Amino acid sequence: VALEYQRKISLEEAGLLPLILSKEASVKKICIWEMSLSALRAAFDKLQDLGSLEELQILNIDCDVEDFDIDLSGAFKKLRIVDLRCEKMNSSFALNIANYLRESKSLEEFSLWYSCGGDEGATVMAEALKVNNTLKKFTLAQQTLTSQTLIAFAKALAVNTTLEMVDLFDTCPIDKEQVPFLFEEELYADVFKRIRILWKQEVLPELIMLIREDSHCSEVSVSVTPSVDKDLLREFFDAVASNTTLRLLHFYPSDNCFDELADGIASVIKRTATLKEILNLMHVPMGSEQQLIRMLDALKVNRSVANFTTYAELLTPEIAASLSELLAVNDALRDVEVCEYWGILPEEVETILGGLRRNYTLTGIMITWDGNDDVEEGMDEIEELLKRNARLLDLAVKFVTGDRNDTEAADAANKLRSSASLVNRLKEVTGKTAEAVLCDLEAALARLSV
Repeated sequence: VALEYQRKISLEEAGLLPLILSKEASVKKICIWEMSLSALRAAFDKLQDLGSLEELQILNIDCDVEDFDIDLSGAFKKLRIVDLRCEKMNSSFALNIANYLRESKSLEEFSLWYSCGGDEGATVMAEALKVNNTLKKFTLAQQTLTSQTLIAFAKALAVNTTLEMVDLFDTCPIDKEQVPFLFEEELYADVFKRIRILWKQEVLPELIMLIREDSHCSEVSVSVTPSVDKDLLREFFDAVASNTTLRLLHFYPSDNCFDELADGIASVIKRTATLKEILNLMHVPMGSEQQLIRMLDALKVNRSVANFTTYAELLTPEIAASLSELLAVNDALRDVEVCEYWGILPEEVETILGGLRRNYTLTGIMITWDGNDDVEEGMDEIEELLKRNARLLDLAVKFVTGDRNDTEAADAANKLRSSASLVNRLKEVTGKTAEAVLCDLEAALARLSV
């Protein structure tokens, strides 16, 4: 059971949490959207009996002018996952966290958002990771730190062999001056397989080298501008297209999308058989809609990308037509997001519906933030089709795995057959290879003809 408070929790409610945890053995997760430091203190300060709780997520801790001086040692000793978000955590609390990490025997994932006491606090926690042997993932998010922090975590990873990922994506950059230290020291040869950062165009040559040597983690995040060396950008896309271990290609917003970037993404989509997600947050400006259309056209021949995001400033009839054509032939996409702004015309909704009605695998779409009344009926049909597809996928998976053998599940499997979406979901559920999944699928479909 998960308890979720989608609002600011009161001091009185917080004070009841220890009692709830001690009495309700079924509570495994608590998610609180917002709470004051006083409420956090009432709920968890020095608390040792957390019942069966495994995961704690607090999305906003309002410290006001108070110091973050709460004893959370009990939580760190018992929980598997802790996610804390506060804008005023200081280095002294980071020291406490470091001590918790050293002593923890259960924690597998820890995230700290918005503040951690600067480079000093981050470095103290990195030092603690050298002796922790339970943590699998450590995240510092939405903070502004220097490459000193990156170096500290690189040193920790050189010692800690159990930590699978340190996510510093939007927290600290890799400086050109620090590149020699990390690349010339053999001690840090594999550090980028287990650390996620944002790569800027100044260090593209080093990133290209890592990708070619298969020495990068499965998610690559890049920030480039139209001033980037175009030959270097092409080299980067060639490296990504030929790599078979990357799963996410992510462009962080630094400017509007430009032709060479759009063409590079399209070229990767056409060539890759292993990338799962394209997350391009560099918006397509008005008048440049062909950039998005070229990417959508490339997706028509791709069978691996399940999630695609590139936002156009305006969803034009041309984009609607291209998206409709894509949905009519693509069986790999689960989610596609092409416009998040207000307003869409009824004709464009109907155009998109033309392709979506023939698609049985898409379960999520973003084409407008909020439609007007004149498109309500069309948007409602889109929502129903997405729900239909989600149910079909669930039923088809259960038919192949043998969890259901009724006519409804059989019909779903028959509709999806060897679609990339079904194959990929079966791989996720069973942990089997694509070849083994296809054999299971073939055997399941053979039952339909008996």
